[in-house]
Amino acid sequence: MNRLNPLNDFLFKKLFGDQNDNELLIGLLNAILKIEIVNLTIENEKLNRFKEEEKLGILDIKAKMATGEKINIEVQLLDQKNMIPRTLFYWSKLFVEGFESGSLYKELKKTVTINILGFKLEELRDECFHSTFKIGESKTKNNLTDLLEIHFIEFPKFEEITYDLNNPLHCWLLFLKDDVPDYLLREVLRMDVISKAEEKLTMLSADPETRKEYERRAKALSDERSRLEEAKEKGMEKGMEIGILTIIRGLLSRGMPLNEAAKLTPYSEEELDRKLKETQE
Repeated sequence: MNRLNPLNDFLFKKLFGDQNDNELLIGLLNAILKIEIVNLTIENEKLNRFKEEEKLGILDIKAKMATGEKINIEVQLLDQKNMIPRTLFYWSKLFVEGFESGSLYKELKKTVTINILGFKLEELRDECFHSTFKIGESKTKNNLTDLLEIHFIEFPKFEEITYDLNNPLHCWLLFLKDDVPDYLLREVLRMDVISKAEEKLTMLSADPETRKEYERRAKALSDERSRLEEAKEKGMEKGMEIGILTIIRGLLSRGMPLNEAAKLTPYSEEELDRKLKETQE
């Protein structure tokens, strides 16, 4: 039986989003946040079968610590070019969730958002694979408040570093890889909590209904990835066309005949004439 990819967000939520197995999420969060969470409550949300119109809905995990601090963790494998504003939007919703009119502002609790990404985020090109953001003064870098904390973990960057098997976060991220070599998997399974996570992953992988929903989610993600790539290619093609037509207009304005200009392009004389007229409208 093939080991399913833990970074499939449906499977990730099945693995870590169960209050009955909250020690798995606690272990992962302790490695990311470098704190010692003893207990937390996971907000249980039933994982229903995906509806066609909702096949790419967000599958995040929400949890609350005994102190009231809120944590949201999400896997995002596709770069939809909106990660930063989207993160702030969902952080703000969680931050004020449950805050009623007339309540004291000092009752608002620290809210932490963690994004595990399957791509490199352009805005973080100068950061390491795990970056943490808070609100700080631009010159002194002094922290204004601890109420906001946002983490990004970029898997492509992690795969470029030398793994440290004494680092709990490295071990967890190796566990989450769908193509982790057997010798590395054996090493990270020395951690008891990761060993328990692997046992649960094996159990979920053997469940026909889980595999069916896993495949549905994987197909939806694959279809969306193809759509984004197609849109990107079309955008590049359009950009090249605009560039060509700009150059050709310059040559025509200097007296070059249209038939001669067409020889410098991938278009026939008729196609070039049509495109020039269309872009003038």
